Amino acid sequence: MRPGKFGAITMASIAMMASMMAGASAEQGPRNSAILKRILERGAINIGHREASVPFSYVNDEQKVEGYSVDLCLKVVDAVKQRLSKPDLKVTFTPINVTNRIPLVTNGTIDLECGTTSNFLTRQEQVEFSPIFYVTGTQLLVKAASATREIEDLKGRRVAALQGSSNEAAIRKLNEEKALGVQLVYVKDLPEGALLVENDRVDAFVADGVQIKVYAATKAKPAGSLAVVGRLLTYDPYSAMMQRGDQDFSLLVRSAFADAFRSGEAEKIYARWFDPLGLKIEPELLAAFRVQALPR
Repeated sequence: MRPGKFGAITMASIAMMASMMAGASAEQGPRNSAILKRILERGAINIGHREASVPFSYVNDEQKVEGYSVDLCLKVVDAVKQRLSKPDLKVTFTPINVTNRIPLVTNGTIDLECGTTSNFLTRQEQVEFSPIFYVTGTQLLVKAASATREIEDLKGRRVAALQGSSNEAAIRKLNEEKALGVQLVYVKDLPEGALLVENDRVDAFVADGVQIKVYAATKAKPAGSLAVVGRLLTYDPYSAMMQRGDQDFSLLVRSAFADAFRSGEAEKIYARWFDPLGLKIEPELLAAFRVQALPR
Protein backbone atom coordinates (compact mmCIF):
# COMPACT_ATOMS: atom_id res chain seq x y z
CA MET A 1 0.00 0.00 0.00
CA ARG A 2 1.49 3.30 -1.13
CA PRO A 3 1.31 6.30 1.20
CA GLY A 4 -0.78 9.26 0.08
CA LYS A 5 0.63 12.65 -0.78
CA PHE A 6 0.58 13.85 2.84
CA GLY A 7 2.22 10.66 4.02
CA ALA A 8 4.93 10.89 1.41
CA ILE A 9 5.75 14.46 2.41
CA THR A 10 5.83 13.50 6.06
CA MET A 11 8.16 10.57 5.44
CA ALA A 12 10.41 12.71 3.28
CA SER A 13 10.51 15.39 5.95
CA ILE A 14 11.38 12.84 8.61
CA ALA A 15 14.15 11.44 6.45
CA MET A 16 15.54 14.93 5.81
CA MET A 17 15.42 15.83 9.50
CA ALA A 18 17.16 12.58 10.42
CA SER A 19 19.87 13.30 7.88
CA MET A 20 20.36 16.84 9.21
CA MET A 21 20.53 15.59 12.81
CA ALA A 22 23.04 12.92 11.87
CA GLY A 23 25.16 15.52 10.12
CA ALA A 24 24.96 17.85 13.12
CA SER A 25 25.92 15.15 15.59
CA ALA A 26 28.85 14.13 13.40
CA GLU A 27 30.11 17.69 13.02
CA GLN A 28 33.52 18.00 14.63
CA GLY A 29 36.48 20.31 14.59
CA PRO A 30 37.08 23.79 15.97
CA ARG A 31 34.35 25.48 13.89
CA ASN A 32 34.38 29.16 14.90
CA SER A 33 36.33 28.69 18.13
CA ALA A 34 39.64 30.56 18.16
CA ILE A 35 40.69 28.65 21.30
CA LEU A 36 39.97 25.25 19.74
CA LYS A 37 41.83 26.29 16.58
CA ARG A 38 44.79 27.30 18.75
CA ILE A 39 44.71 23.99 20.59
CA LEU A 40 44.52 22.05 17.31
CA GLU A 41 47.43 23.94 15.79
CA ARG A 42 49.52 23.52 18.93
CA GLY A 43 48.60 19.86 19.31
CA ALA A 44 48.06 20.41 23.03
CA ILE A 45 45.70 22.04 25.50
CA ASN A 46 47.51 24.17 28.07
CA ILE A 47 46.11 24.10 31.61
CA GLY A 48 46.97 26.77 34.16
CA HIS A 49 47.47 25.36 37.66
CA ARG A 50 48.39 26.49 41.15
CA GLU A 51 51.51 25.02 42.74
CA ALA A 52 50.39 24.67 46.35
CA SER A 53 46.58 24.99 46.60
CA VAL A 54 45.94 21.57 48.13
CA PRO A 55 43.64 19.77 47.40
CA PHE A 56 42.39 21.92 44.52
CA SER A 57 45.40 22.41 42.26
CA TYR A 58 49.00 21.65 43.19
CA VAL A 59 52.21 19.80 42.38
CA ASN A 60 52.53 16.54 44.31
CA ASP A 61 55.67 14.87 45.65
CA GLU A 62 56.19 13.19 42.27
CA GLN A 63 56.10 16.61 40.57
CA LYS A 64 52.76 15.85 38.91
CA VAL A 65 49.89 18.35 38.76
CA GLU A 66 46.73 17.09 40.44
CA GLY A 67 43.75 18.09 42.55
CA TYR A 68 39.99 18.58 42.66
CA SER A 69 39.96 21.54 40.24
CA VAL A 70 42.34 19.73 37.89
CA ASP A 71 40.21 16.57 37.80
CA LEU A 72 37.14 18.61 36.87
CA CYS A 73 39.07 20.44 34.16
CA LEU A 74 40.22 17.11 32.76
CA LYS A 75 36.55 16.45 31.97
CA VAL A 76 36.81 19.47 29.68
CA VAL A 77 39.98 18.01 28.17
CA ASP A 78 38.04 14.82 27.35
CA ALA A 79 35.35 16.91 25.65
CA VAL A 80 37.98 18.81 23.64
CA LYS A 81 39.60 15.55 22.51
CA GLN A 82 36.24 14.27 21.33
CA ARG A 83 35.31 17.51 19.60
CA LEU A 84 38.62 17.70 17.74
CA SER A 85 38.76 13.93 17.12
CA LYS A 86 42.20 13.97 18.77
CA PRO A 87 42.29 11.21 21.41
CA ASP A 88 46.06 11.65 21.63
CA LEU A 89 45.86 15.41 22.32
CA LYS A 90 48.61 16.40 24.73
CA VAL A 91 47.94 18.18 28.01
CA THR A 92 50.54 20.70 29.14
CA PHE A 93 50.58 22.56 32.44
CA THR A 94 51.67 26.10 33.27
CA PRO A 95 52.05 27.28 36.90
CA ILE A 96 50.07 30.41 37.79
CA ASN A 97 49.59 32.67 40.79
CA VAL A 98 47.14 35.38 41.87
CA THR A 99 48.97 38.13 39.99
CA ASN A 100 49.52 36.48 36.60
CA ARG A 101 46.54 34.13 36.26
CA ILE A 102 44.17 36.60 34.54
CA PRO A 103 46.82 38.02 32.15
CA LEU A 104 47.87 34.50 31.13
CA VAL A 105 44.25 33.69 30.30
CA THR A 106 43.52 36.92 28.43
CA ASN A 107 46.68 36.71 26.29
CA GLY A 108 46.04 33.08 25.36
CA THR A 109 49.08 31.58 27.06
CA ILE A 110 46.79 29.13 28.85
CA ASP A 111 43.54 27.74 27.46
CA LEU A 112 41.86 26.89 30.75
CA GLU A 113 42.76 27.99 34.29
CA CYS A 114 42.16 25.31 36.89
CA GLY A 115 42.87 26.64 40.37
CA THR A 116 41.03 28.49 43.10
CA THR A 117 39.78 31.62 41.35
CA SER A 118 36.65 33.35 42.64
CA ASN A 119 34.01 34.12 40.03
CA PHE A 120 33.23 37.84 40.35
CA LEU A 121 31.24 40.07 37.99
CA THR A 122 34.15 42.50 37.76
CA ARG A 123 36.45 39.66 36.67
CA GLN A 124 33.89 38.67 34.04
CA GLU A 125 34.76 41.94 32.31
CA GLN A 126 38.16 40.37 31.56
CA VAL A 127 37.60 36.62 31.35
CA GLU A 128 34.90 34.00 30.92
CA PHE A 129 34.07 31.56 33.73
CA SER A 130 32.99 27.94 33.93
CA PRO A 131 30.09 26.89 36.17
CA ILE A 132 30.76 27.20 39.91
CA PHE A 133 32.47 24.11 41.36
CA TYR A 134 33.17 25.22 44.94
CA VAL A 135 31.86 27.77 47.43
CA THR A 136 33.89 29.27 50.27
CA GLY A 137 34.77 32.66 51.81
CA THR A 138 37.54 34.65 53.49
CA GLN A 139 38.51 33.56 57.01
CA LEU A 140 41.48 33.90 59.37
CA LEU A 141 44.32 31.45 60.01
CA VAL A 142 45.79 32.00 63.47
CA LYS A 143 47.68 30.10 66.10
CA ALA A 144 45.38 27.80 68.05
CA ALA A 145 46.37 29.53 71.29
CA SER A 146 45.54 32.99 69.89
CA ALA A 147 42.71 35.02 71.42
CA THR A 148 41.73 36.23 67.94
CA ARG A 149 38.28 35.15 66.89
CA GLU A 150 37.18 37.85 64.44
CA ILE A 151 38.84 40.43 62.21
CA GLU A 152 38.02 43.13 64.73
CA ASP A 153 40.40 41.45 67.19
CA LEU A 154 43.31 42.25 64.88
CA LYS A 155 43.19 46.01 65.30
CA GLY A 156 46.71 47.42 64.80
CA ARG A 157 48.12 43.94 64.09
CA ARG A 158 50.07 42.48 61.17
CA VAL A 159 48.06 40.33 58.77
CA ALA A 160 49.37 38.38 55.77
CA ALA A 161 47.48 38.21 52.47
CA LEU A 162 47.97 37.16 48.86
CA GLN A 163 48.38 40.34 46.85
CA GLY A 164 45.65 40.75 44.24
CA SER A 165 43.35 38.21 45.87
CA SER A 166 39.73 38.75 46.87
CA ASN A 167 40.87 38.16 50.45
CA GLU A 168 43.19 41.14 50.33
CA ALA A 169 40.40 43.29 48.87
CA ALA A 170 38.05 42.25 51.67
CA ILE A 171 40.57 43.10 54.39
CA ARG A 172 41.37 46.45 52.79
CA LYS A 173 37.67 47.31 52.72
CA LEU A 174 37.08 46.31 56.34
CA ASN A 175 40.29 48.06 57.37
CA GLU A 176 38.99 51.33 55.96
CA GLU A 177 35.38 50.93 57.12
CA LYS A 178 36.26 49.98 60.69
CA ALA A 179 39.53 51.95 61.00
CA LEU A 180 41.30 48.82 62.21
CA GLY A 181 44.82 49.95 61.40
CA VAL A 182 45.73 46.48 60.14
CA GLN A 183 49.20 46.27 58.57
CA LEU A 184 49.14 44.09 55.47
CA VAL A 185 52.09 41.82 54.70
CA TYR A 186 52.11 40.30 51.21
CA VAL A 187 52.98 36.67 50.53
CA LYS A 188 53.27 34.68 47.31
CA ASP A 189 51.25 31.62 48.34
CA LEU A 190 49.40 29.84 51.13
CA PRO A 191 52.41 27.98 52.61
CA GLU A 192 54.33 31.24 52.97
CA GLY A 193 51.38 32.93 54.69
CA ALA A 194 50.92 30.02 57.08
CA LEU A 195 54.65 29.94 57.85
CA LEU A 196 54.57 33.59 58.90
CA VAL A 197 51.78 32.75 61.35
CA GLU A 198 53.67 29.75 62.69
CA ASN A 199 56.83 31.86 63.19
CA ASP A 200 54.93 34.74 64.83
CA ARG A 201 55.88 37.09 62.00
CA VAL A 202 52.19 38.01 61.57
CA ASP A 203 49.15 37.63 63.80
CA ALA A 204 46.92 36.12 61.12
CA PHE A 205 46.78 35.06 57.49
CA VAL A 206 43.62 35.86 55.53
CA ALA A 207 42.67 33.39 52.80
CA ASP A 208 39.81 31.28 51.53
CA GLY A 209 38.46 29.30 54.47
CA VAL A 210 38.60 25.89 52.83
CA GLN A 211 42.25 26.23 51.84
CA ILE A 212 43.47 27.24 55.28
CA LYS A 213 41.28 24.57 56.91
CA VAL A 214 43.01 21.97 54.76
CA TYR A 215 46.42 23.42 55.62
CA ALA A 216 45.67 23.50 59.35
CA ALA A 217 44.47 19.89 59.26
CA THR A 218 47.37 18.48 57.23
CA LYS A 219 50.42 20.75 57.36
CA ALA A 220 50.48 22.56 60.70
CA LYS A 221 53.68 21.98 62.69
CA PRO A 222 53.18 20.77 65.31
CA ALA A 223 49.80 19.23 64.52
CA GLY A 224 46.93 21.18 66.03
CA SER A 225 48.94 24.38 66.37
CA LEU A 226 46.86 26.34 63.84
CA ALA A 227 43.16 27.19 63.76
CA VAL A 228 40.72 28.77 61.32
CA VAL A 229 38.45 31.33 62.96
CA GLY A 230 35.94 34.04 62.20
CA ARG A 231 32.80 34.54 60.18
CA LEU A 232 32.91 34.37 56.38
CA LEU A 233 34.01 37.84 55.30
CA THR A 234 33.29 37.23 51.62
CA TYR A 235 31.34 34.95 49.30
CA ASP A 236 33.84 33.23 47.01
CA PRO A 237 32.45 30.84 44.39
CA TYR A 238 35.26 29.07 42.51
CA SER A 239 35.17 28.66 38.73
CA ALA A 240 37.69 27.92 35.96
CA MET A 241 38.71 30.79 33.68
CA MET A 242 39.01 31.02 29.90
CA GLN A 243 39.26 33.79 27.31
CA ARG A 244 36.21 35.92 26.67
CA GLY A 245 34.42 36.08 23.34
CA ASP A 246 34.66 32.40 22.35
CA GLN A 247 31.13 31.10 22.67
CA ASP A 248 31.89 27.70 21.13
CA PHE A 249 34.64 26.92 23.63
CA SER A 250 32.63 28.40 26.51
CA LEU A 251 29.68 26.14 25.65
CA LEU A 252 31.98 23.13 25.47
CA VAL A 253 33.32 23.93 28.95
CA ARG A 254 29.86 24.54 30.42
CA SER A 255 28.58 21.31 28.90
CA ALA A 256 31.45 19.26 30.31
CA PHE A 257 30.84 20.64 33.82
CA ALA A 258 27.06 20.16 33.52
CA ASP A 259 27.63 16.53 32.51
CA ALA A 260 29.85 16.00 35.57
CA PHE A 261 27.24 17.56 37.85
CA ARG A 262 24.32 15.63 36.31
CA SER A 263 26.04 12.24 36.33
CA GLY A 264 27.24 12.51 39.91
CA GLU A 265 30.86 12.41 38.75
CA ALA A 266 31.56 15.79 40.39
CA GLU A 267 30.45 14.42 43.76
CA LYS A 268 32.77 11.44 43.33
CA ILE A 269 35.66 13.75 42.49
CA TYR A 270 34.85 15.85 45.56
CA ALA A 271 34.78 12.75 47.79
CA ARG A 272 38.14 11.61 46.44
CA TRP A 273 39.87 14.82 47.48
CA PHE A 274 37.97 16.07 50.52
CA ASP A 275 36.58 13.05 52.38
CA PRO A 276 40.08 11.98 53.54
CA LEU A 277 40.44 15.45 55.07
CA GLY A 278 37.20 15.14 56.99
CA LEU A 279 35.52 17.81 54.83
CA LYS A 280 32.18 16.42 53.68
CA ILE A 281 30.34 18.15 50.88
CA GLU A 282 28.28 21.13 52.07
CA PRO A 283 24.56 21.39 51.21
CA GLU A 284 25.21 24.69 49.40
CA LEU A 285 27.72 23.07 47.05
CA LEU A 286 25.49 20.08 46.42
CA ALA A 287 22.66 22.46 45.57
CA ALA A 288 24.97 24.34 43.19
CA PHE A 289 25.78 21.07 41.41
CA ARG A 290 22.10 20.28 40.98
CA VAL A 291 21.12 23.74 39.80
CA GLN A 292 23.91 23.77 37.21
CA ALA A 293 23.29 20.22 35.96
CA LEU A 294 21.63 21.52 32.79
CA PRO A 295 20.22 18.88 30.43
CA ARG A 296 21.78 18.35 27.04
